[in-house]
Amino acid sequence: MRLSERIAQDPRVIDYYNKYMEHPFIKGLEKGDLDRDKFRNYLIQDSLYLKDYGKVYASVFMKLDRIEDLQFLHTCIGVVVSDETNMHTQYLMDYGLDVVKVDNEPVEKENREYLDYMLSFAYKDDIRKTFMSALPCTLTYEYIGKTLQKNCGQSIENNYFKNWIEAYAGESFEDFSVRSCELIDRLSKDCSEEEIEELLDIYVEACRYEMGFWDMSFK
Repeated sequence: MRLSERIAQDPRVIDYYNKYMEHPFIKGLEKGDLDRDKFRNYLIQDSLYLKDYGKVYASVFMKLDRIEDLQFLHTCIGVVVSDETNMHTQYLMDYGLDVVKVDNEPVEKENREYLDYMLSFAYKDDIRKTFMSALPCTLTYEYIGKTLQKNCGQSIENNYFKNWIEAYAGESFEDFSVRSCELIDRLSKDCSEEEIEELLDIYVEACRYEMGFWDMSFK
């Protein structure tokens, strides 16, 4: 069984995914009634997050040799520092802000701890663990986006957060997620069961940090 399949079937992962959809921040996105100040704080912290998240991908880029992998990691960095940042910018404009203006805002504790967790693997030069620690951000956002789009139905047309939802529910982000799974499957194909279990633990721990990020955004 491929590692990506093990991830999808892990009861701990399924439990986190279910809890994300019950989180008040996510519920607010679904109903369209999330407090705008909370969303503003989320946008600021996520913009700051994406800077170091891009560095996590860059560290993996430096350690790969296959041209296909390098091309994909180049895409990963572009998605993080360009595509997602542009989507954030559209919303930040509603608050009179942009990614440059928020660049010097303080990084909140939960955000910093999550970033440091991923970067800790990058500093150890472990490609598999580094990429695995970054993978939940991609896969959970795709899951949340698609589930919200399904739950909203036609009401999404009047939802202020429509662009956010559709960005993560769209074909482009789905392709990004699929290719991410293909890479981790390739990187882990020769791993022992013990190594696979360790990688799964890393994914679950990163899911915990994801939950912490939602908690931070809603407080």
